[in-house]
Amino acid sequence: MILISFVVPAYNASSYLLACIDSIYRLPMQDWGREVIVVNDGSTDRTNEVLQSCLLKYPDLVVLQQDNRGQSSARNRGMKLARGKYLCFVDADDELDVEGASALDWLWLESRETDLIGVNLQEVTSSGMEPYRRYVPPYNQVFSPACEFLKGRNLLPCPVAYLYRREFIEREQLHFHEGIVHEDEEWSVLVMLKAGSFIALDVNFYHRYIRQESTTTTTNRVRQERKLRDMLVAIQTLHNYLSEHPEMKEFAAYKMDYLAVDLIRLLFRQRHSWTFCLEMLAELKRMGYFPLRKHKEWKYRLFSFVTRCIF
Repeated sequence: MILISFVVPAYNASSYLLACIDSIYRLPMQDWGREVIVVNDGSTDRTNEVLQSCLLKYPDLVVLQQDNRGQSSARNRGMKLARGKYLCFVDADDELDVEGASALDWLWLESRETDLIGVNLQEVTSSGMEPYRRYVPPYNQVFSPACEFLKGRNLLPCPVAYLYRREFIEREQLHFHEGIVHEDEEWSVLVMLKAGSFIALDVNFYHRYIRQESTTTTTNRVRQERKLRDMLVAIQTLHNYLSEHPEMKEFAAYKMDYLAVDLIRLLFRQRHSWTFCLEMLAELKRMGYFPLRKHKEWKYRLFSFVTRCIF
């Protein structure tokens, strides 16, 4: 039995990929089966050479080649091939926490039928490593359905922060939105809305490296605008889903409001043109997320007041 299928999308990741793959194989899983699937997304550096050397070291490693179609496409292709009970996504420039994962009870994991399992992230920067504590759920509490957790809470939108029961993903036909660079927000909310159950474990499982000029930290103006447009696409997709499933609106309302806040905050912080700002805000207004809806939090209310004054 394969307990976990690890899906690794790789694009020009030759400097980090070996350490990433090594960390997966070093997990103390003993006799519990693992499957490692790497999808080389049209890399133009030495990524393929690194993968060929990894195949000599790990003969059961599965390597798929494709033209450059983006991270979402690579993840989707890896998912289709996966055979494990659970799916675990690992970015090629990150690593798993081998020591921390030793606290995970593999027998417990094998016996569960939980659709979604949260694990802890450690963020690694040039200054060192710190636990990611922004959206920490209550540990060891089962939410059934999972959307009960989402109600009144924000949500960590990192696909790498969860283990997914593969049968659930296939049953709900969930996939990453291809062609955009802000697919994580859309994916995480849809997964939480559709999962039958969710539990978070106090297990340090993942090292997330924050690197200069990554997708999440870019300072390039064109890339910033593309990211914001894609963020708006994700909000539109979620809005359309909620329009078709109105019974889910109460669970997703808090998260949707804060997606609008994040978009507006980035428009401010990155100092985009007035024309671009009005374009983004007009679409938020059409969907009913601007002006910002009422909340109790004083920071939210202050931000709402400021944006009303400016726009």
